[in-house]
This record gives sequence, C-alpha cells and structure tokens, in this order.
Amino acid sequence: MSQIEHHPNQETILSYAAGSLPAALAIVVGCHLQYCPACRVSVNAGEALGADLMMELSPQTLSTRARESVLAQLDMDLREVAEVSQSRVLEAAENASVNVGAPEAIPRLLHQFLQEDSFDALPWKKTLAPGLKQIIINCDEGDVRLLRIAAGKKMPVHSHRGSEITMILRGGYSDSLGKFNAGDVADLDSATEHQPVADSDEDCICLAGMDAPLAFRGWLARLMQPIVGM
Repeated sequence: MSQIEHHPNQETILSYAAGSLPAALAIVVGCHLQYCPACRVSVNAGEALGADLMMELSPQTLSTRARESVLAQLDMDLREVAEVSQSRVLEAAENASVNVGAPEAIPRLLHQFLQEDSFDALPWKKTLAPGLKQIIINCDEGDVRLLRIAAGKKMPVHSHRGSEITMILRGGYSDSLGKFNAGDVADLDSATEHQPVADSDEDCICLAGMDAPLAFRGWLARLMQPIVGM
C-alpha cells in the first residue's frame, strides 16, 4: 500500500474516539485505522483526553427515580444490545490487526459484514450508472456502500446533503480535491461538490459511509437516484 496522504479530519477523529460518530462513518474510519498508525495515535489521544475530562467531573447523587431508570436500561433485552451499534464498530476496529502488507485483502472490520476474503469474490451488483457496481452493507446508522468504479470511468457530479467519508481500498481516483490512493480517506461535507474519476489502469474499489443521501447535479442522475438508492 502506498503512503497514506489523506486522513479523516480532526473533528471526525475526536467524534470516533468519543463514540459519537454514526456507525456508517465509523465503519470507514475503523477500516482506515487498520492501515494508518498516525490516526490510531490521534484516536488514542482523543480517548485519553475524554478520560481526563471525565475524571474532572464532580460526582452527582442520583435520585431514586433516576437510579431505577439506569438499572432498567442495564436490564434491556440482550437481543437489542446485539444489534449493530457504534460500540460494536469501535470494538471490532480495536481488535483488527495491522495488515499493511496486504492491500488486496478486505480489512478485518469490513470482513465481518461481507464474509469473503477477496474483492473479486464479492457479489457485485450493477447500478444504472455506466461502469459502476456496488454492494450495500446493512447499517443501523447511515448508509454504507462498497463501490467499484471501472478503470477510467467517472462518478456522476455530486455534492452531499450531509457527511460522507470514503476510503480507497484498491486502485485510486482523482477529483477536484486531488489524487486518492489505497488507504486514503476523503472526509467530505455538504460544501463539497466533486466527480471522482477512476485511474485508467485499474478499477477503483472504495468504501463510502454517508449519513444522508448524495445530491446529484445532473437531471438524469437525479432521476435514477431513487432506483440506485444513493
């Protein structure tokens, strides 16, 4: 894997460390952490800062009603606790091994959702956009998609109604923000409009997490959006 040049922004890292990042975005950040020692250090620093702030809080006595409410929450059905949540994403990311020597491998955090060992073995489904295939990953908080852009092909021009974090897993693409290679992350908000173009020599496979649908510029892309689901 080439040297990583694009990382999640600091606000995203701190939200991830605090456990407040929506699961769709946290999955992408967790995969990036498998390959990026610098961001792992930042997450650890954020967790330590949060722990220090907690230690400085003055303890408060709970009323009987508040104490009963807390105990009731602790007794919630274990089946509900087992649902995909931010805590599960963080735990899986922490247990993921660093595997920088195998860029073709599916990141361990992502593997638990896909149950395959290689990108080429996945059941890719065509979208209505030429040269674009996808796999939808079930997530309770936001939208997670594995995208495969054919070599030399373009994504439709789009902006974002919310936040989007995309990590390149294989190949690369270029857009108005620069060149993104395997391991790089594009951390985008509603102020960004771009059109990723896959490298000409290899399909670009990337993992995209969104907390709101994309906003396509062209009328045809907007017309297809309800069908494609992005």
